[in-house]
Amino acid sequence: MKKFILIGALTAIAVTVFFGWGSITEVSAKIAEYFYDDPDRSPTGAEFDEAEYILRRDQYIALLRGVDPERPADPQSRTRAVELMNGQADKLKRTRFAKDALLAAWTELGPNPIPNGQTQSVTTPVSGRVTAIEIDPTDPNKVYVGAAQGGIFRSLDGGATWTPIFDGAQTLAIGALTLDPATNRLWVGTGEANGSADSFAGVGLYRINDPAGAATLVGPINPVRTYFDSGSNLQSTPAFNGRSISKILINPTDPNELLVGAAGGVIGLGGNPPFGNVVPPLAMRGLYKISNAGGAPATATATRVAVSTTNTGLGLCLDLPCTVNRSVNDMVFDLSDPTGNTVIVWLNGINIAGDGGIYRSTNAFDALPTFTQTFVTPATSTSNGRGMFAVAQQGVSPARIYVASGEPSTGGSLCNSASNAGGLRRSTDGGQTWSAELPGGGGFCSTQCFYNIAIDLVPGVTSTTDKILLGGNVRSTSCAKLQGTSLDGAATAFSNTDVGVHADSHVIKIAPSNPLVVYRGDDGGIWKSVDGGATWASLNNTTFRATQFQSIAVHPSDPNFTIGGTQDNGTEKMTTGPTWIRSQAGDGGFTAIDQNAADTTNVTMYHTFFNQLNSQIGYERSTNAGTSWTFLGCSGGSTTNGVACSSATTTAVNFYAPVALGPGNPNTIYLGTDRLLRSATTGTANATVSQAPLVSGVPISAIGISPQDDNYRIVGLNNGALFFTTTGSTTLTSLDPTGGGSVIPDFYVARLAFDPTNKNTVYISLGNYSGGTSLAQSHVWKVTNLNTTPVLTPINGATSLAPTAATLPDVPVNAFAVDPSNPNFLYAGTDIGVYLSTDGGTNWNPYGTGLPRVAVFDMAIAPGSPRQLRIATHGRGMWQIPVFAPTAANVSIAGRILAPDGRGLSNAIVALTNADGQSISVRSNSFGHYRFDELASGQTVTVNVSSKGYVFDPQVINLSDNLEDLNFTGREGLTMPVRPISKGAKEKP
Repeated sequence: MKKFILIGALTAIAVTVFFGWGSITEVSAKIAEYFYDDPDRSPTGAEFDEAEYILRRDQYIALLRGVDPERPADPQSRTRAVELMNGQADKLKRTRFAKDALLAAWTELGPNPIPNGQTQSVTTPVSGRVTAIEIDPTDPNKVYVGAAQGGIFRSLDGGATWTPIFDGAQTLAIGALTLDPATNRLWVGTGEANGSADSFAGVGLYRINDPAGAATLVGPINPVRTYFDSGSNLQSTPAFNGRSISKILINPTDPNELLVGAAGGVIGLGGNPPFGNVVPPLAMRGLYKISNAGGAPATATATRVAVSTTNTGLGLCLDLPCTVNRSVNDMVFDLSDPTGNTVIVWLNGINIAGDGGIYRSTNAFDALPTFTQTFVTPATSTSNGRGMFAVAQQGVSPARIYVASGEPSTGGSLCNSASNAGGLRRSTDGGQTWSAELPGGGGFCSTQCFYNIAIDLVPGVTSTTDKILLGGNVRSTSCAKLQGTSLDGAATAFSNTDVGVHADSHVIKIAPSNPLVVYRGDDGGIWKSVDGGATWASLNNTTFRATQFQSIAVHPSDPNFTIGGTQDNGTEKMTTGPTWIRSQAGDGGFTAIDQNAADTTNVTMYHTFFNQLNSQIGYERSTNAGTSWTFLGCSGGSTTNGVACSSATTTAVNFYAPVALGPGNPNTIYLGTDRLLRSATTGTANATVSQAPLVSGVPISAIGISPQDDNYRIVGLNNGALFFTTTGSTTLTSLDPTGGGSVIPDFYVARLAFDPTNKNTVYISLGNYSGGTSLAQSHVWKVTNLNTTPVLTPINGATSLAPTAATLPDVPVNAFAVDPSNPNFLYAGTDIGVYLSTDGGTNWNPYGTGLPRVAVFDMAIAPGSPRQLRIATHGRGMWQIPVFAPTAANVSIAGRILAPDGRGLSNAIVALTNADGQSISVRSNSFGHYRFDELASGQTVTVNVSSKGYVFDPQVINLSDNLEDLNFTGREGLTMPVRPISKGAKEKP
C-alpha cells in the first residue's frame, strides 16, 4: 500500500463528460495537505486529474463492453444474446448427442479475497465494487449486498458467510435493492446507477421471492411505456430500455405497486447512452410507477410520473406532455404520511428552476401526481448535480431530511474550497424548505460527486444530536472525506472514521434494529461496523467474490502462477490456487509473463497502470516474480525509454494501453499508443515500429504477434482500423479500411490472436453490438494467407445459405484464445460468458456450466494436466475449466428436405433417434436445409422426416464422420407426423 502526501497545488483540468451524467465542474483552486491512500494512484507518483482519470477509465471499459456512441446499438441485443445462449445451453444439457466436455463445470478461482488491499492507513482484505445494501429490519445479521457486476450476495450471519442468489439473472449489474418484509420479497433494480461507464447496463427489475430462503428469481420486469414523443408520434419503449435503476419505493398500501427511479449514463462512452442518446428507442430517465409488479413479468404496467414538467430550454422535453428526461438519483418517503403519497425526489440537473434539485409530492401514487420543486441545486454541471437523502423520522412529525449533493462547497461550509465539491443541507418540515449549506461535510466528494456519495444517519431527539455517517472519495486533512462521522447534525466538521476501508464510497446502511451495526459498500467491497461506524472490519472473505478483472497472464509451466489487473485494486498474483496477493498497487490493466520463465522465482512480468497524455505512458516490469517493479516509460511531457508522453508527439493512448509479447528469449514486448512500440530489451528501450501515428487521435486497442515469427504483427484500433506486417516493416499495411469499402465492421478491436501453428492465420474479435447475426455482422473474423493476399472470413456460425443461423450471438467478444494443441479449437470470451468452437469457427456452443452471465474480459490456456482455460471476469473474479479434449472428433449431419420436384421444404421436422430411444429434432429452414451439430461419434442413429403431404423413408446412419449431404426426397402421401422434441428432450418411441 502506498501513501501519498501531496503538498502544494494540484491544478485540476476541465473535463467534459457525455450527456448521460454531465460534465465535471471546472476547478482550479489548490488542494492543500492532501494525505490519503488512493488506489487510483500508481506507485510511480505521476500527477493526474482525478475526474479525468475516472472519465478515461470509464471510456475504456465502455469500449470493452461494446458500447460506442458513434455506432448506436440496440440495448435489447444483450438480452437476445443471453436468451440464445440459455437456449443453446439448455439443448446441450438435455441431449446425450452433445459432447460431455461441453457440460464440464466452471471452477471459481477467486480472489476471495485479495488479502492485502489498498485501504486507508492499514491493509485489509478487498474485493470488487459494492453498489447497494439492504438489511432485514428486525435482524441486523440478515443482509443483502449488490455488486457492480457481481450480482447479489446474501448473508444470514452478519457477513461471516455469503451466498450468491442472483446468478440466474440476465445481468449481474445491480443498482438498487429494496426489501419488503411484509411480503417476504426483495426488489432488485438492475444496472448500476453510479454514473460511470464502468457501470453496466441493466435489464429492468427483478423480484426475489423468499430471499432468505429459496430465493426464487422472477424477471426481468420491464413493461412497455406507450406515449407520444415531442413530434406527436406514438412510441412504445420498455420503461428501462438502456437505463439503470437507482431507487425502488414500495406503495405502503399496495405491495405490488412501485415507484422506480431511472438514471442515465450507464451504457455509453464515459456515461453516454446508446442510440447516440436518441429517445426513443432509448427509454427516458426519471420516475416510473410500476403496477401489478407482484405477478408475472408480462402483466406489469409502467406509467410515467412527471417530477418536472418545465421546459428549461435544455432539450429535456422529449414527450407530450413534457415530463423532463433527467435522472432520478434518489427518493424517500415522509413516513408521517402512512399512505406513502408524500415523496421527496432528487432530480439530477443544474441550477435552473425546473431542472436539478429537490421535488416534493403529496399525491405521488395518484393517477395524476404533482410535484413541487422545493430546492434548486447550486451545481452548474450535472456531474456535480447528484444528490442522496437520509431521513430522521421522529414520531408523526414531518420528516427531518438531510441531503448530500455535489453542490459547490463554498456556500457556507467549513471547507470553502472551489476545488472540493460536496455539501449537506437539512429540512425539518418534510422537504418543504431547506437550510443553507451546513458547516460540516463540505467538499466531502471532492472531484467525484457523480460517483462517490453515501449517507445514512441515526436520528437524535433534535437535529443537534443527529448522528450522520457520510462517505465520499478519499481522505484529506481539509475537505474530502472517505468516511466521516458527525454527532451534531453537521454543525461542525466531520471526524475521519475511515481506517481500513477502501476509497470511492457508494452506500452506507445502518441496521434499523441496531444503530451500532453499519454496513458500507465501496470500490473495495463490503465492510461492517459494530460500534456505529467508529471502526470497520472487512467482510470480504472467502465467500464474497466480486473482483473486477481487466486481464490475465499465465506462467509457461506452472499451472498456478497467474497474474491479472483489476479495477481500482491493483495487479493480483496467484501462486497457489486459489490464493492471491496484490503484487502491485494502482489501477491494474494489461498483464504479461515472459514465456521463457523456468521457475516461479526468476520470472519477468509486465503490467500497465493508467495511461494519459502529458501525464504517464508505459508499463512496469518485474524480474523477480512481482516482488518489486520498475516503471518503464515516460511521465509529464518527457520522452523516456523511447516512449513519448507529450501530446505534441503522441496523439492518443487508451486508459489501459495494450501490451503483448512476441517470441524470443527474452520475449519481445510491444506497447500500443497511437503507434506500435517494440522492445527487445525487456522494456528499457522502446522503438517505434509503425507509422507515427497510424491514425492521428485514434489509439491502438489490441496487438497480436505471432509466437512463431516476431516479424508477423497486427494491430487494431478503437475505430476498427487494422494494420499488419509479415516482414517486420516499420510501415504497416492496412488490412481493412474503415468507412467505405470496409469488410470487417468498424468496431472496437478487442483481441488479435495468431494461430500458434500457422503464422499466416490470425483471428480478430470485435466489441460493440452489430444489430444482427449475419455474416457481415460477425464479431469474430478469421484472416488467412496473411503473407500473400489476405482472405477475410466471418466465423459466427452463419452461412450464405443460412444467414440467420449464427451460433455465436450478437454480443461483444472481449477475449479470444486458440488452442496450440489443436488450432481448430477456438475460445471466445463474450459479455455474457464463454463460447467454444471445435471446427475452426464453423459452429459455436456455450462452454461449461455454472458460470454466471458475467462479462469475460480476458482468457488464457494455463499449463497442467489437464490444461485449463482460465478467464478473467469483470465482476466475479477468475474462473477455469478443463480445456476441451474430446475422445473423438465432432460429428455433424446436414442436408436438405426436398419435395418430389426438387423444391426445398420448409418447416419439416427432422428427428434423430439413438439405440436407447433418445431423440432430438430440428426444423428445416425456408430453403429446406437442416443441420445437427455436436453429435457424439460412434453411435448409430435413425433419421426420420415428417412434412405435411409427403412421406419420407427413414435412414440409418453411423456417426463416424461429418455428413453434409444427407438429403431426403419425399413422395406424395399421408403419414403420421414426427412430433418435434423440445430442446432435445427424451422421447421413447
